Parts: sequence; structure tokens; C-alpha cells
Amino acid sequence: MEKYVSLEKMSKKKRAEFYKRQRKDWGGLSPVTRVPDKKGVYSRAKEKALAMRDM
Repeated sequence: MEKYVSLEKMSKKKRAEFYKRQRKDWGGLSPVTRVPDKKGVYSRAKEKALAMRDM
């Protein structure tokens, strides 16, 4: 069993490993794609889909 060493006394490398283990990941999801679309922004694809639907 390893001895407990406080974070203040750990080396920079060991602290980095500790914090890396504490962090969580997104599980394969991209957080960028989770941003909702803005309502007032012009969307060329949306306008094209509406135009094609009206034909």
C-alpha cells in the first residue's frame, strides 16, 4: 500500500497524474455539437430545405 502524500508535497508530475485521473470525459460525445442552434441566425441549409419543400 502506498503512503499518503498531500497534494502540496507531491511533485508536479504526480499532481498532474492525480488531476488527470479526477477529470471526466464526454464519453465520445463532442461538446461542440451539443450547443443548440441560435434562432435569429440565417441558415443557408434551412432556407434551401424550405425552398425545396415549397416546389
